[in-house]
Amino acid sequence: MTMKTPWSRHAAWCVALCGGLLAGGVAAQVQSPWVTSDRTVDCSSYETILAGVLRPGMTDEQKAIALYDFYRQMVYHYQNIAESRNPLKCINVIGNTLCGSQGTCMKGLLTAAGLKARVVSHPGHTFYEVFYGGKWHGFDTMTNFYVFTRRPNRNVASFEELHKDPSLIKDAEKEGRAVPGMCCCGDEPMAFAQKTEVTDYQPQKSDWSVKDYSLRPGEQIVRSWWPQGKPLPGTYRVGHEPGPMHTCGKHDQGNPPELFKFWEPYGIPKMGGKTISYRHYCNGTMSYSPDLGQPPLREALAKGELVVPVKCPFYVTAAAAMLEATCPAAGDSVEVSVAVDNHWTPVLTAKDPGRRQYVAEFDKVVVRPNQGRHTYDVKFKIQGKAALEHFYLQTVFAHNAMAAPYLMPGKNRVTLTVANPEALQADPLTLVYRYKDAPEWKEERVVEKTASQSPLGFEVDLPETAKLPQMQDLTLRCGRLAWLPK
Repeated sequence: MTMKTPWSRHAAWCVALCGGLLAGGVAAQVQSPWVTSDRTVDCSSYETILAGVLRPGMTDEQKAIALYDFYRQMVYHYQNIAESRNPLKCINVIGNTLCGSQGTCMKGLLTAAGLKARVVSHPGHTFYEVFYGGKWHGFDTMTNFYVFTRRPNRNVASFEELHKDPSLIKDAEKEGRAVPGMCCCGDEPMAFAQKTEVTDYQPQKSDWSVKDYSLRPGEQIVRSWWPQGKPLPGTYRVGHEPGPMHTCGKHDQGNPPELFKFWEPYGIPKMGGKTISYRHYCNGTMSYSPDLGQPPLREALAKGELVVPVKCPFYVTAAAAMLEATCPAAGDSVEVSVAVDNHWTPVLTAKDPGRRQYVAEFDKVVVRPNQGRHTYDVKFKIQGKAALEHFYLQTVFAHNAMAAPYLMPGKNRVTLTVANPEALQADPLTLVYRYKDAPEWKEERVVEKTASQSPLGFEVDLPETAKLPQMQDLTLRCGRLAWLPK
């Protein structure tokens, strides 16, 4: 007997109730649609991260620094939440955390690369060390800190070496041995001369995957590079900031130019009362509006009940159902309920006479603070002679846009893949990039491609500019949305 995880059970239910069928019984939903670019790192797994960050022939120290630079680009310091120590979820979904979790995530990445690593701390701060060349070497992604020893055996110093010889820190910048932009947010480098102890937290593991989702005909996912007022509750300081953000403001400009250029296009002036915020949470949406005339849906409605599973790879932060229903007489209605963990909650009864539109918001039912939720279910129950004419189900999510496949100046080779290419024959996927040209970020550009096979590869040529384009959003749409409410 094969045991199914909750995620796989949810996927099977989705296929049975809402997927529709192709010839041969293959589900029409498109499984694991994923976009990559040859100019960005595919963050979907340890293997793809290592393939994108590391190069053949690198020394162990070069590998450690390359992974350090990658994580610095992806994650900023803000606060810890429940899953901050899951490296893949921190990179793809959360996008921020504090020192202990940063060191723990780096331990996960380094271990995956075959390097021995450990988490260490001194009073008030936590960071990590990597073992190679017969000794430990100290790094801190949160404050941007590491220094090299002096020649002839120049290498990244251990924290024990810094404790024994604080001049390795004190004179590092003067002697050209410091990481570029060392402690650019205002932290005191000499604090790393304190004696450290091994805490060695362990990275969290789960069966979650950023690619573990599907798009049904009439469904789309939009990843935006901007906040839209829907952060996950519990992940930010209420009354201080409007959502997770790098509160060090202009200090980001002190980072090495090769890192700062990735964040520069997204600066929001006066966000959270700061001069500017370059790094902050981002929202996206999943929208589902199918053709209710399709056989599986029509048959379910004829029996008086349609259950729609929702599965999102990112943290759900808001949700609503918009519907159009016809109620010919008193007693006719369309009832809407929402379930999480198999517990159903009524959220709307559409019963006004005639054909009318309704909105049911159910954030309070589906959103789980601090540790986000990925799945829930919506049920439409038909009473009497009522008819559900259309529905539009929208799920808002929070994600880390720095991990999305952005475009770069010059030539970009973009690839779209799905796990079941045969599904594209009936319902092709539409891919849409929206971005603004550098350096002014005023002129909006749109790239749109249709995929009836997988993989689909194409090139996007951008002007060669020192600054990066300002990405707006990336859309993947299966077929077409059947109804757009007013």
